[in-house]
Amino acid sequence: MTTEPRKAKNTSSGFDGPPAEGGLSIDRLAQAFAAMMGEQDPYESPSKGTQGVVEIDSSPDLDETGSPTASHAPTCRVNPRSILEALLFVGLPRGKPLSSQQVSKLMRGVRSVEIDEFAQELSRFYEVNGCPYQVVSEGSGWILRLREEYKQYGAILEAKTRRVRLDVGALDALAVVAWNQPVAREDLSKLGCDASPAVMRQLVRRGLLELVKLPCADEKTSEDLLHYQTTSRFLEVFQLRSLSDLPNPHDPPR
Repeated sequence: MTTEPRKAKNTSSGFDGPPAEGGLSIDRLAQAFAAMMGEQDPYESPSKGTQGVVEIDSSPDLDETGSPTASHAPTCRVNPRSILEALLFVGLPRGKPLSSQQVSKLMRGVRSVEIDEFAQELSRFYEVNGCPYQVVSEGSGWILRLREEYKQYGAILEAKTRRVRLDVGALDALAVVAWNQPVAREDLSKLGCDASPAVMRQLVRRGLLELVKLPCADEKTSEDLLHYQTTSRFLEVFQLRSLSDLPNPHDPPR
């Protein structure tokens, strides 16, 4: 009676092993980036039967120069520093700094102190090459932002994207809701707002107003009614820190 030999369990560790809980190995990240850019994975072993030592290139040159006879443009080298650069480019919501601990958790085998070194190298590279942006340390992490002499262009673009064109009817509806919120749909006309449903829907689509369900004031019914109230976008467009900055409706216009 013959029995088939048992298959050896996969006991690979290090860069060739499965990623630890809560993080991805560098080779997994490199494979994903390389696949998107159509290049060979720089961390891939030359053959399946051998396990090579992964060497992280720490030279200040971010672009891999091709051979003198190459006809195509050089591609971006996929390594921990270029991955950090991509993460800084995307950034966190509301411009929050990206900490080295957050980045190191995404790349197994790279310590947070190395992330700090890569960020400093990127900062020097941008400065030496006269780039309009820079990597700076802010709070507990790093952020990619425009240099002082280029901030005015970013401000112009931001102002244009924040510009909202509203007619008199829409402004009147906003004023009624802002000073009386939350306002039930049925109470708009009682407050002197004759805006059409199309105008109110437009203000909701633009993020200036939102609809929330609130209990009805009439104790005889338990049905929730939809109410209009302003949003954070409303504050941003009208440059208000909070609703308390709204002028008194009884004061003469300034």
